[in-house]
Amino acid sequence: MAKKFAKTLVGIGAAAVAGKVAYDKYKTVKEAFTKEENESVDAEVKKYNAIFVFFASGIVILMGASLWTGTPILGKTTLGNVFLDTFGFITNSFKTNIANIGMIIMIVTGYAAYMKHIQASTKLAYLASRPLGRIKNKYLVLSGMFVIGMALKLVITSQAGLAVLMLATVFPVLMAIQISPLTAASVLALICIDYGPNDGSTIFMSGVLKMNVVDLFINYQFAVTMCIIAVIALCIPFYYKYMDNKDKIKGKYIAQDAAVIENPQVPGWYALLPVVPLAIIFVDYFVPETKIDVITANILGMFFTFVIEFIRRSDRSEIPKDITVILRAMADIFVSVVAIIISASVFAAGIKTLGGITIFANYISEMEGAVFLIMAFLSFITFAFAVIMGSGAAPFFAFGPLMPEIAAKLGIPAVTLILPMELSTALGRACSPVCGAVIAIAGVAGVEPMQLVQRSAPLLVLAFIVNIVASYIFTI
Repeated sequence: MAKKFAKTLVGIGAAAVAGKVAYDKYKTVKEAFTKEENESVDAEVKKYNAIFVFFASGIVILMGASLWTGTPILGKTTLGNVFLDTFGFITNSFKTNIANIGMIIMIVTGYAAYMKHIQASTKLAYLASRPLGRIKNKYLVLSGMFVIGMALKLVITSQAGLAVLMLATVFPVLMAIQISPLTAASVLALICIDYGPNDGSTIFMSGVLKMNVVDLFINYQFAVTMCIIAVIALCIPFYYKYMDNKDKIKGKYIAQDAAVIENPQVPGWYALLPVVPLAIIFVDYFVPETKIDVITANILGMFFTFVIEFIRRSDRSEIPKDITVILRAMADIFVSVVAIIISASVFAAGIKTLGGITIFANYISEMEGAVFLIMAFLSFITFAFAVIMGSGAAPFFAFGPLMPEIAAKLGIPAVTLILPMELSTALGRACSPVCGAVIAIAGVAGVEPMQLVQRSAPLLVLAFIVNIVASYIFTI
């Protein structure tokens, strides 16, 4: 009885801390956006860092759970006491995550940065956007841009990275056909879904499910993602025409003069280089004789590109310096994403040790016919956390690993719960005024991040609903 009471107290305390952090962050962001000085927003928002929150709460929960349950965190490999075991677990988390998912994400990000550096990904975005100019109905152009952007998301996995490229290539096209900056920026913000075998969240999800990443993509993720893209693409012309007409009535519709579209000064076939790792992954999947993982595919792509650059460039002395671009990008992504994975794993372990997941799983397993509602509830939680944090990685990496145990209690495939969560966090991130990509898009378009979120939110909520329904249909 005492143990149950203690568990309850620890759980309430953790929830209270999380709630306080969430409320303070909401209040901070709300107040920041009322100020005229937009430069103060970043400083205010960063007051509560996701990495710190997960590390701090995870350590407290781990220690508290171990003390009250008497269960050693490290099992037979215990370091002697609860205090040392907690930090021993953190050490193991660093070793495991950096060697596996962390390294994959860093290598993929490094390759993407290299492609941007040599303007290969910019060339790809430029060539992909050219057919848009042939569409006469400007609202159909928006749908086309969204579809093209989501196709590019397979190759350029970073939402912020893709947003920057689209702003340089597609945004001028939209200005040329007199699309308002707010509408153009809003559609760019919709290009947010994380999917594909080269995406960090997908790779992480495949690790949790112990499933081949290409199998996961082909058999489950592709169908759900295509449903979301199709529904949103169909709704875009009607929704934005309606919103623009409302703005015209209110006198808020502003169109800018046509901007100059810059064509990167590299050969057209450079647009194929960003696709190389993805092509290698798919070819390897269908060729049983080879065993190439995501890291090797990206390293092969780097080597191939280095050779091409050596042949093409007249000044070859600059080529070795390109490695610094890759390493710098790897370091940056470690700080922003890999560190979140490690801290989130500590938080998740604390929750599991506390026994909260087992209690919840036992409770919901008794609810017959409630799988759909459970999917929706869990996905909404991660969606809401992504809105608050401005990050899809933080909530997904924290709660995703807990899903197999819950799914086992329900007697359903783990992918049924974790897939809609993964997609929901990406949608929630695009709904956040503190998301890096949203801030970047809003800055170029000359609109407030909150304005941008308000314009995009209805379609993102619709995408969330489609995600839940499609995930239920294609995974059960």
